[in-house]
Formats: sequence, C-alpha cells, structure tokens
Amino acid sequence: MMKAIALLAFVSAIAAADSAFAQDTLPDGTGKAETVSVCGQCHEAQKSASVKLTRKGWTETIDKMKGLGAQGTEREFAAILEYLSTHFKGDLDEALDLNTAERLDLESVLQLLRRESAAFVQFRNARGPFTSMADLKDLDAAILKKIEARKERVVFLASKK
Repeated sequence: MMKAIALLAFVSAIAAADSAFAQDTLPDGTGKAETVSVCGQCHEAQKSASVKLTRKGWTETIDKMKGLGAQGTEREFAAILEYLSTHFKGDLDEALDLNTAERLDLESVLQLLRRESAAFVQFRNARGPFTSMADLKDLDAAILKKIEARKERVVFLASKK
C-alpha cells in the first residue's frame, strides 16, 4: 500500500506535460505513440522513461500504473512494454528511491563507498525529502558525481519523514 501511495505521489509530482514535447524527446520506435498517449494521461511520458529497467521491471511498473488507473487496451500496454523495454533497458527490476534507500542499496546500486553512503543518509536526514537531482546540489561533490553518473537508476518517491 505504501509503495502504491509513493508511486501515486511520484506520478502527481511529474504532472502532465505537453505531449508534443514528449513526442519530440522520446526515441522513435514502435510503441512510442502508445507510450505518449497512455502514459501522458497522468504524467510526462518522457519523465517516466528516464529510468532504465529490465523487462520484468517495466512489466511490474506497467502493472502498477494499471492498478492506479492507467487507461489503455491490452494491445497498447503490450506496445508500451515493448517500447520501454527496448529503448529504456537497464539491469534493475526497480529504480532506487533516493528518499528511502538503505545504505547497502546505495553502495550496491550507486557504487558508493560505505563512508559515502553514510554521508548521503546523513545529508538526506538533514535535507530530505528530495524531489529531483537539483535538491542534491549541496551534497559532497564526489558523492554527487557518482549519483549523477548513475541517475538512470534513481527516482525520488516516498519520504521516511
């Protein structure tokens, strides 16, 4: 339930943008129109595709969106899955939420050192919740550089505060 609320908050935070913008910024390919049309009903399609996930991760994300009320046909959802898993393929099943990530996840997914993950958690506890990479601008430069290098692996969803 908490993940569904966090996901809904994420969707609300990246509220609808002009679909022409998404149309121009997403790579061309089969399923692009369906992605813009269906995903763009609730949020900017390009923003949702900024994360790179495995096919399983995209399947789970699409299922979550359906559960939250995404409207489309099974054919459209199949085209969206194919499009996202082809053009936004990654090696994670789920993106790392920087607002709730544990130190071990920061170390394994973002390859932070133990002291860096501890410093990040301390920074987050003092400054969080974060809504974008811009909120990390005052973070230690070396840590920020590592996070920016793997930004396709992170999202800003729920807050523990």
